[in-house]
Amino acid sequence: MDSIAGPEAQWQTSRAKALCYRGPRYVTGADLVRIARTLALEPWHFTQTAPAAANDPTGVVLDNARRRVNVRVANAAHGCVFHIRTLEGTGRCGLGELAPVSCRMFPSVPGGNTEPAGEGGHRLDEEELAAAERQWIADRDHWFELVARWNTLAEKAETPPDVQDFQRYLLEAQAAREAGTPWPEDVVA
Repeated sequence: MDSIAGPEAQWQTSRAKALCYRGPRYVTGADLVRIARTLALEPWHFTQTAPAAANDPTGVVLDNARRRVNVRVANAAHGCVFHIRTLEGTGRCGLGELAPVSCRMFPSVPGGNTEPAGEGGHRLDEEELAAAERQWIADRDHWFELVARWNTLAEKAETPPDVQDFQRYLLEAQAAREAGTPWPEDVVA
């Protein structure tokens, strides 16, 4: 017998089919840092890169501007590396409430339309969904600025930075954001 019933089971099935098998689409730096800190892992242990379009505001410049990539939660053969298949065959996020904000909001699209998940609707009530969307927007805007700042630094770098260099910068920049201190490159020793 399924450990979840009714609308929750429908929601989880929808999630597994539509999101977890493809991996999270709208992941921010704040999501990656929160996961890394909680799991005590560097972000490069659970992320991967994919080519980014030239106009993508989340496209990270690497290798002296020869490459632009998106950094995202890694996928495995079964989908997102944090996706767990239960014995009953339903999918679950192994991160629970630690999941990226966009995953917790699914099937709502951050900053946009809502796609109902059959009769299951949303796992978050209206107020929780609005709060999650506000958080996602703030995180997304910070992510855009963080990537733009990194790209400026990476284009001027003497040695070609790689994705781990970017993720180290991400960890420093997120810590500065949380502490209310200047961006890492604005700190003068």
